[in-house]
Amino acid sequence: MPEPQPPKRTDPARGIPDQLIQIAHEQEGGAERVIGQIEIIENSFDEIRNLTRDCQEILSRLVPPSPERDNLVARMEEISVHVDNGLYNVQGVFDLFQYQDIVRQKLEKVGRRLIDISDYIQDNLGARDEDTRHAPSGRDILEREAQMPDVRKDDADAIVAEFFAKLRAQKKEG
Repeated sequence: MPEPQPPKRTDPARGIPDQLIQIAHEQEGGAERVIGQIEIIENSFDEIRNLTRDCQEILSRLVPPSPERDNLVARMEEISVHVDNGLYNVQGVFDLFQYQDIVRQKLEKVGRRLIDISDYIQDNLGARDEDTRHAPSGRDILEREAQMPDVRKDDADAIVAEFFAKLRAQKKEG
């Protein structure tokens, strides 16, 4: 039975990581459909190769040697070369999709890591009011007094450092 997931926060800061994960999932579905179509193309190339070989065998058994037969057999060999080239390129597409899948997995991992960081910071900074849960807008920055420092910067730096220290410790244990 799957482990129950904690309730998702509704703060807008979660939107970007969630969107990264959603994009990664959508990419996976699109890739699966494309791969299905490419497999059909690969099967068609294999069938063309087999039919060409069959035709060459039939020609050599049933048709007496002639320049026309030799020309036809040469054309069929050219078809086979093009089929082999097509199959080689189809394999290249599969390689590209494997790479794309690795990138998708990385996007998912980054999204999940951003969510973990966001949750950790939110839990440990304990927002005083709703405005502290969001990045400052340009208006907030413009209204700030010139020498007024960010009050919570030191707290945030300590929390982030603590988070990464715990992550490193977990990796060493695992």
